Parts: sequence; C-alpha cells; structure tokens
Amino acid sequence: MDKQTAREGFQTATHKRFQGYYLDYLLRFDSIGSYAAAYGLTYETAKQRLETAEKVHTSLVTSDIMAATGLACF
Repeated sequence: MDKQTAREGFQTATHKRFQGYYLDYLLRFDSIGSYAAAYGLTYETAKQRLETAEKVHTSLVTSDIMAATGLACF
C-alpha cells in the first residue's frame, strides 16, 4: 500500500468516526451537556467534537446525494 492510499484510508476512517459521533448524539441525547456527561467530556470539548462531526456528516451526505443524482462527477 502506498502512502497516498494509506492517507485516504485514514481520512475515510476518521470521517466515519466523526459521523458516528454525530449520529450517536442525534439518536441518543437531548443536549450537548448530556452527551458530555455520558462520555466524560467537558461541555466545550463535546461542543467542539459535535460541531466538527456535524460538518463531516453534512459533507459526506451531500457528496452521496450529489453522486446518486448525477449532479457531480468524480
């Protein structure tokens, strides 16, 4: 495996992990505070994680939709 392939695999895994954070938050928690408490995070750390996770999730979903509708060419 070359370095480029390894880097892309790492980025994909990281994106999926953050998407998982976001979906976990949406499905199981009613506030950032309850998410933070459940995972032993400070409120600020949880807020930053979830803001990043939302951006990653949105970019992944948007890419999938555009590809599925033929609006984007890869």
